[in-house]
Amino acid sequence: MRRKTSYHILECVINQKQHAHLLLKELDLDPQDQAFISALVYSTLQNKLYLEYQLQQVVRKKPQAKLQVLLIMAACEALIMDNTPDYAVVNEYVELSKHLGFRHQSGFVNKVLKLVVENGPAVIDKEGLEKVSIEKSMPLWILNLLKSQYGEAFASDYANYVQEIKPNYGWKNALKPHQDTNQYLTDGIVDSNVFKTDLIQDAHIVVQDINSQRVVDLMPLEKGMHVLDCCCAPGTKTLRIANKLENTGNIIGLDLVASRVKVTEALMERSGVKNATIIEGDATTQAFDSEFDAVLIDAPCSGLGVLSHKHDLRYNIQPEDLDDLQNIQRDILDNISQYVKVGGHLVYATCTLNKKENEKQVSAFLKRNMNYAMVYEETMHPMDTMGDG
Repeated sequence: MRRKTSYHILECVINQKQHAHLLLKELDLDPQDQAFISALVYSTLQNKLYLEYQLQQVVRKKPQAKLQVLLIMAACEALIMDNTPDYAVVNEYVELSKHLGFRHQSGFVNKVLKLVVENGPAVIDKEGLEKVSIEKSMPLWILNLLKSQYGEAFASDYANYVQEIKPNYGWKNALKPHQDTNQYLTDGIVDSNVFKTDLIQDAHIVVQDINSQRVVDLMPLEKGMHVLDCCCAPGTKTLRIANKLENTGNIIGLDLVASRVKVTEALMERSGVKNATIIEGDATTQAFDSEFDAVLIDAPCSGLGVLSHKHDLRYNIQPEDLDDLQNIQRDILDNISQYVKVGGHLVYATCTLNKKENEKQVSAFLKRNMNYAMVYEETMHPMDTMGDG
């Protein structure tokens, strides 16, 4: 049951480009099963290229896509997770192959997995970033992009960084105080035991990356301000803005997708936010009948700074996507910048390390808009901050 569920999630993620965290969130299982499935799904995605390399050493021709997912999963349990005896891994996945409609390939599955187990991890016969790409399951084009902008050492270090376990960062929601929050927060780091309580679900504690928090902290916010949070879902930055304003003034949250608007509205409601209105709209064309004291554009981007906890993103984003994203970012900036008051502030942020989406995007905007001036610019490097980039 657990492995079958894991397989269906991974097949949707790998072959249909769905999002693992959303599929896992839909499960309603007992905690032990949920933990096993989450661990297997994330471990498989986190090590996908490495596992594919190991399979290539024993399989001459790559199997069809759905069967390949099964083999990657099995290799993950045998070579990475190591919680189940090798013979049991082989037996479990041979039986699973039959239940999934691969009955005629069950002998092939048995042979491949026995070879994987008997041979153990193969030495990676590559050098430089090609080797790093396989070892750390980071697509080579991403490493080469980072190398061209930051140097090879940075690219290699980042590939290592995204494979490490990070702390969960969080903060107390002052709009909905609770007497127990202090025991689960130490210097902005959330104790894992809090997930056994309702403090997060009930929005007494907000889990948010340390650099995501900092984006809001850089905004010069004061009580009573009129603020726009553009591309606001899932709403944690909106909630932090509301805390900074102490529930005064007015916040407009804008997002393109109706379902994400509903998610953000739900967060505002259970968080005690009284000064925010969330609307659906396209930030490249959305018009407003008033100007704002402060505007945050949390722009859609390639997401290359959040690969440590969105393991599927590294496989779904492609080099050809970058130009389209940069055009969208430009159009959002050009449209939304019209609605900042004279003397107001516009904060542009992404969760990528690609300079074309960051520094170069801002530089081009400033050349087009001489009425704007740079106040502050910062690239938050993950290895320096232990947060997202």
